[in-house]
Amino acid sequence: MNSKYRRPLTLYFFLYSLISCARLKNQDIESRKIHAHLISVLTTSPLMWAYALIAHYTIANPVPGIIGIIFSIIHLLSPLLFRYTNNCYFITNVVLSAGIIHMGTFAYFTGGFQSPSFIWCALIPILGGINCGLKATVTWGVFIFFLATTFLIFDANGFQFPNETTVPGKNLSQIFLIFGWIFASSVMVIVLSEMRRHTENLLHQQNVKIDDLFRVLFHDLANPLGRVSIGLTIARKSVADANNRGLLIATQASDSMIEITQNIRKMYAVSRGKANMDLLLTSLNSAIEYTNEVCASEFERKKIKLEYDFKENERIQILVEPISFNNQVLGNIISNAIKFSAEESTIHVKAYAQSAGRITVEIRDHGIGIPKDLLPNLFDINKKTSRPGTHGETGTGFGLHIMKSFVEVYGGELEVESRDSLSEFPSGTTIKLTLNGQIT
Repeated sequence: MNSKYRRPLTLYFFLYSLISCARLKNQDIESRKIHAHLISVLTTSPLMWAYALIAHYTIANPVPGIIGIIFSIIHLLSPLLFRYTNNCYFITNVVLSAGIIHMGTFAYFTGGFQSPSFIWCALIPILGGINCGLKATVTWGVFIFFLATTFLIFDANGFQFPNETTVPGKNLSQIFLIFGWIFASSVMVIVLSEMRRHTENLLHQQNVKIDDLFRVLFHDLANPLGRVSIGLTIARKSVADANNRGLLIATQASDSMIEITQNIRKMYAVSRGKANMDLLLTSLNSAIEYTNEVCASEFERKKIKLEYDFKENERIQILVEPISFNNQVLGNIISNAIKFSAEESTIHVKAYAQSAGRITVEIRDHGIGIPKDLLPNLFDINKKTSRPGTHGETGTGFGLHIMKSFVEVYGGELEVESRDSLSEFPSGTTIKLTLNGQIT
């Protein structure tokens, strides 16, 4: 690194370490937000102090100078708040409030709405957006709009704003206005560009990790599963009872795992735009039959019945990719319904035409339901939504997210309605799948 850049960078990272030590220890905020705040303060602080000194030495009234110095100090010290809190929105509001009070006062005493320095207020929402995103931009944008409107109304109604600055003060203000905006806008674009580059690098690294995980699933896991399936098939042929129930269930399970692995590979390729998923008109009855067989042991263990009218729905066909629908979608829903249902209860499945070319499949259980605080996050893979079943069954919490991904690929919609047993009666969950299809 060039020696002329080494010292400023060393000083910058010393300041960063000073203000962020508690946050780095607790890991409760993105380092990007602390960097954005610190750079914003270091960029605008010289301008704040310049206007404070201009006010002190060139404006007859002492108020703007005093306010300028006080709030320039608050502005400069605001990054130290990160040592005590991770509330970036609060800290951003502190620094932006200091800026608007200082520059608003300076503008008031140098001509009000006609003061050129009032344009600095337009910087406030931009800094809010860089530091805290959309919420801060909207909040401060609305505030600045009403402040500017208030100044305009007073000016239009003949109110005489004080204009007590000297000619040198006006010249200095104009110099800092022009060159300050050039400096501030350049730094902001540089910061935003670096933040974008950093985000893109992180996304690239995450994609590489995801690719590695899928490679493990596609290759390292798929091959052993294939050998397990072959071994089970050989074992079934070699035992005296070819219909041995245990071997049959194990063989079916291993075959399903291989199918699921292959289908996730296809889903991954679809998400990457490398392949198309072949959607076929599939009999709903055949999908229910398959799922019923796969979940037979679960039904039997909890003595749960599946109520479905095969005769009434024999003409219904849905447009799906059969393997993924049977395993990741319908199988997942039925398995969850069993998991959260009490013994000797019933799971109801019905289907009907929603509109031309659209079929709705409803799966309703009478289980413990889903708490209201979990409902909004059911399909968010980053939120913890997994709970034990009525017999202590466990899960990963990824099933619903995967299910929703497949339904969207089919061009369908998924809706969840639930009544929690702790607060409502009767309890239970209804999942509605609306898919393209037909009644022949």
